[in-house]
Amino acid sequence: MSRSKALPFISLRWKFLLVLAVIMTLLTLLLGQLALRHFGQQRELFLAQQAEFLQRDYGQTQEMLIGQLASVGRVLEQRLAQQQDPYGGLREQWRELRGLWHLSGLHLHDIQGENLLSLGGYPLPNDSWLDSLESRDQQLSRARCRPGCILELAMPVPLQGKLHILVLSTPLERIPEILADHHDIELAILGPTQENSLNPWSRPILSLTNRESNYPVLSAAASQVTLEQLSDRPWLVELGGRHWSLSRWPIDEGHQLLLFSDVSDLQLGLQSYLKDMAGLMLLCVLAATLMGGWLFWRPLKRIQALQKLLPMLPNRDYKRFRERLVSGGAGFTDEVDRLEQAVGETANQLEKLHEEVDRYTHELERLAMMDTLTGLPNRTMMHHELSKSLSSLGRTDEKIALLFLDLDEFKRINDTLGHDVGDELLKTVANRLKKSVRSMDTVCRLGGDEFTVIIRGLGEGSNIHRIIHQIFVSLQQPVQLGRHTLIVTTSIGVVFCDNPMERPEELLKRADLAMYQAKQAGRSNYRVFDDQMLELASRKLMLEADLRLALEEGQIAISLQPILSIREQRVVGFESLVRWYHPSRGLLMPSEFMKDLEGSSEILALSDWVLKRSLNLLLKLTKLSGNRDFYIAVNLSPHQYLHASLGHRIETLLQELQVAPNRLLLELTEESLIKNLEQAMTTMERLKGMGVRIGIDDFGTGYSSLSYLKQLPFDVLKIDGSFVRDLDSSDVDRNIVSSVIDLAHNLHRSVIAEGVESHDQLQYLLKAGCDHAQGYLFSPALDEQQVVELIRQLGSTLEWQRIESLQAVFHPLSGSRN
Repeated sequence: MSRSKALPFISLRWKFLLVLAVIMTLLTLLLGQLALRHFGQQRELFLAQQAEFLQRDYGQTQEMLIGQLASVGRVLEQRLAQQQDPYGGLREQWRELRGLWHLSGLHLHDIQGENLLSLGGYPLPNDSWLDSLESRDQQLSRARCRPGCILELAMPVPLQGKLHILVLSTPLERIPEILADHHDIELAILGPTQENSLNPWSRPILSLTNRESNYPVLSAAASQVTLEQLSDRPWLVELGGRHWSLSRWPIDEGHQLLLFSDVSDLQLGLQSYLKDMAGLMLLCVLAATLMGGWLFWRPLKRIQALQKLLPMLPNRDYKRFRERLVSGGAGFTDEVDRLEQAVGETANQLEKLHEEVDRYTHELERLAMMDTLTGLPNRTMMHHELSKSLSSLGRTDEKIALLFLDLDEFKRINDTLGHDVGDELLKTVANRLKKSVRSMDTVCRLGGDEFTVIIRGLGEGSNIHRIIHQIFVSLQQPVQLGRHTLIVTTSIGVVFCDNPMERPEELLKRADLAMYQAKQAGRSNYRVFDDQMLELASRKLMLEADLRLALEEGQIAISLQPILSIREQRVVGFESLVRWYHPSRGLLMPSEFMKDLEGSSEILALSDWVLKRSLNLLLKLTKLSGNRDFYIAVNLSPHQYLHASLGHRIETLLQELQVAPNRLLLELTEESLIKNLEQAMTTMERLKGMGVRIGIDDFGTGYSSLSYLKQLPFDVLKIDGSFVRDLDSSDVDRNIVSSVIDLAHNLHRSVIAEGVESHDQLQYLLKAGCDHAQGYLFSPALDEQQVVELIRQLGSTLEWQRIESLQAVFHPLSGSRN
């Protein structure tokens, strides 16, 4: 994976100045933006106020012109009242009146609205405007564009004793002219929208101040803004390097009054403001940078100097560090002064700490290689010593030996007498081992009750057996620990080596395999490693892998062997036996693989499968026979029985399948019980509390301790077939069988004899009071189909009738012996 490229180094002082400059720049930009926004708002407010003022001035000017028309009307009213022919007088005076009072039209109507006289242009349209005059003192005024724009005033006047309506009009262009004279502003009157018109906004320009120079302004403005936008607020547009403010309001439904003024001075003020703001920003940034540099340059320089001194601390160069560390800046104390003071104190503490670390490191190096309980070299030291011993091989013809020792039954001593006694025992064993070997040899403790001995300098004719014998003799001497007297035995695995290329881990593995073989042979034994042990270990691994595959592919099957009541001659149960149909090795009996798999996780999976399958077969046979009195017997391996979760798994399985607990008989060997009596008792009591029955299998082939039998709450004692086989010819076997039956009955237990193959054996067992029997005399182990056929022939009572004929039926179908 590629590493990212490291960024270049930048001093903290430059970073500080850069950050300060950036902050000041951003702050200045923010303030400038706020001021610019405020300036823009003020400009918008000014333009809006200007438009509002112009609109108000427009209205006042319109009212002034209407007042002038009203004055003209009153003067005409007085003149007409003195003339005999008012119509002719008006015609004669029209030219004078028009030029004097800026009239564009004069119309006289009777009170019904009929036109009597019209002078000038723009005759009144037939729009009933005059109908709204209701009194002599009322006046009407309006602005009208047809096509030119005029301002009209209608007022009642008496003429020749009758009331007439006088309508006077003046050009509306007079208002823009007056406004243009009073304000620095341009005005235009726009006509109604015309299709395909080339005028601005497709409207004719009825009036425009300074038409020659302003018409291009309107044309350019029409391309940037619509009339609808101008109705909301004054609009600012840029035209030819100049800035114009435009606003408008309607004269009538079709005509618009447009006002526009040059506001370039305002924009120039804004540009000037921006230049001033940029200069101020640059000045502030420079001032802040210079001030920040002046204030912080020296402290940052001190920090940089401190940075160069810090690498001296890991190198333990404390003297030179103190000489170069000059603290105390000018003026008030600041954080840099405190930092320098803290670094100086840290240097003093580090110096003391390093002295302490050096002192303790030597002690820890010694302790790291030693076992704290026994004082022997530990596993780490053992690897170190073994590596040294291997490296020395090849210089001479000598070889070395590695002994792997494991104390027998040490866990039981720990569990029963306590860990304190166990620790004292380990110390005693360590001392005896050191005394049993030569000074050139090394005794190590790997952990727990495991020890190793490295035997060096083994030449031709060297006898390792003498050293091992000395170890056995030394350890077997009674050990007095308080009020407890213990005799310790050990199992030893031995491996020889004359190859300097061997790895310590490989030698330890081989010695461990040899020790395991010695422990399998019994207490106080030793075995020397050979290649066959490695082959057996590999075979066990392959067997475990094959068993995992067998469970997945259904290679495992269950066979059942009937168990009969000798007196009642009926089936009381079936023993469940495992059959492995291996794809390459053929049919495998439990004796061919169970022992090799003992202690593995696969044996637990197989045992759980057998237990569940056996209970399912029990339910199937119960449904087929209608009989709920018979049971199923399942053999448990020592590893399975001593597993802490056995009770929970069986309880869950019985509840799941709805099987009565007393219909399950779990058969255990004496070996399972003796391995860990305390755990065996706990498990047995829990199973008995659930209602499950317990049987001791192969009784007489193990320890057969009466003290164990007295403690164990079992239900059934099974006599091993090796004692039943010679009942016809051996008085010893007959006495043993009779004694076992009497012992079981005295303990109120029932007895099952295994391997019954003849009538004579059966008759003796009957006379001796044996309760149940199983064997080839009745039936071998049967597969599922055969057991179903047997149940059908026996019926619901399961009575064993016509034994000879049943043998004839089933013996050809049966498999080999279990």
